[in-house]
Amino acid sequence: MDAREEDYIVWQNRAFGFYLASRLLIRYSLLRPATFSANQAIELLMKATLIYWDRSFKPREAGHGIAKMLRMIKNKVKPNPTVAVPSYFFHERRYLINTRYPGTGQGVPVPWSILHDLDRVFADLVRLVPFQFNSDLIHVLRGRNKYFLRFLRHGNRQMRPLRKFLKTQLRVS
Repeated sequence: MDAREEDYIVWQNRAFGFYLASRLLIRYSLLRPATFSANQAIELLMKATLIYWDRSFKPREAGHGIAKMLRMIKNKVKPNPTVAVPSYFFHERRYLINTRYPGTGQGVPVPWSILHDLDRVFADLVRLVPFQFNSDLIHVLRGRNKYFLRFLRHGNRQMRPLRKFLKTQLRVS
């Protein structure tokens, strides 16, 4: 494993934590922290993807620009990726800012499809990187943490495609 691959896994692991948190919070209708966590999961996984594909990419310089990073991914990832992030995840940075700072005068719209959209975006981004090794996601999919696996599986239509891509299966102990 080279440094770029290791950095990718470190960033993916961080994104996965926010992804699980968002799924859990959505399930319990804690929507402000859920949307913030969803935004963070997407942002961090996009940065992980760019770290893998673009050696000149500097995560701090990219800031929180999900739309900008999406354009970068479409330019850098080969072959041409088919990933789409619904704009409500980053529109006016509401999930990033309005969820944390009261008094902005703007609401935080949360569509009914947020969980399925988040699952699809996360899985699509993971599938953009051929290198997948020893990640938290793989460990959870194999059943090492049954608690996390339960929250990952709940209503997640991306489980089979993720398992197939990651060439992993649940290990019964």
